[in-house]
Amino acid sequence: MGSQLSSRLLKRIGFFLGLGLFLWVLRTADLSAVWQQIRHLQWRFGVVLLFYVVIFGLDTFGWRFALSPLAQAKVRWDRLFRARLAGEALNYVTPSAWIGGEPVKAYLLSKRYGVPLSEGMASVVIAKTTFSISMFFFVMTGIGITLATRPLDPSLLRWVWITLIGLGGLLALFLLVQFLRPFEKGSSLFGWMRSSIGPKVREWDEALVRFYRESQRELFLSLGFHFLGWVAGVFEVFLILRFLGIPVTLATAWSLEALWVLLKSGAFLIPASLGASEGLGLLVCMGLGIQAVPGLALALVRRARELVWVGLGLLEFSRR
Repeated sequence: MGSQLSSRLLKRIGFFLGLGLFLWVLRTADLSAVWQQIRHLQWRFGVVLLFYVVIFGLDTFGWRFALSPLAQAKVRWDRLFRARLAGEALNYVTPSAWIGGEPVKAYLLSKRYGVPLSEGMASVVIAKTTFSISMFFFVMTGIGITLATRPLDPSLLRWVWITLIGLGGLLALFLLVQFLRPFEKGSSLFGWMRSSIGPKVREWDEALVRFYRESQRELFLSLGFHFLGWVAGVFEVFLILRFLGIPVTLATAWSLEALWVLLKSGAFLIPASLGASEGLGLLVCMGLGIQAVPGLALALVRRARELVWVGLGLLEFSRR
């Protein structure tokens, strides 16, 4: 009961922080000017939508290498893409700290393609781990590029270091927990769950540890493809800003994306990072010398792209 109250309190705090950031955005930018900026995209918005296939496709490969060779042979890449799309859509729309859709991915692999649930559950945990670790390395690279190429506002830099240290600590804890039989211990917290799936959770835990011990090559490939997915996000930022008529270098786009990703990771309790994503993106843009109007236009274009793909993911989930 106490943990549930704490979780609700944190989510409410996160909601109001996101709302505050969104209101700050509305006061900072001229919305009519933002709309005029967005109108420059025209047909190019289709390019932005299609380019996301590259980002999502690379991350799908990251998940694919978290599966065994037998499971990879069972599930074609395009089917894995669709299962991941459905799970990520649920992550986006539910207040579950971006993990509510992960069991759905494993369930879809099991129901549609016959992948054992134990392996599916282990694979989504491993893929979430490699996704997060690769994000940490991507952010570190981006911070290095930022510090080497431009002065950064001290207040923004302070929040960057605070968030980075917190993220590093959470990742280390997340990795450690995976060797401590997390599924078995988690099921023991819920009596009904333990009675219904108790024997199976041991298989989930064993599959998780076995992958880390026996599949180092696949582990590094998963990390590598997820890292490439983050790098592809840099090119998305670069393209959108160019389409909006804002010439930037790839170094600036990398700095922007890395700092934005880092600060947004602190808003994981807010469903879809509503308000927080736009506010933090605008804050980073202004810290890098990009004015408020194109900064907010960039954030809104990416939000529109997200909503289109989330809609497709929800349609895929409804196809069960």
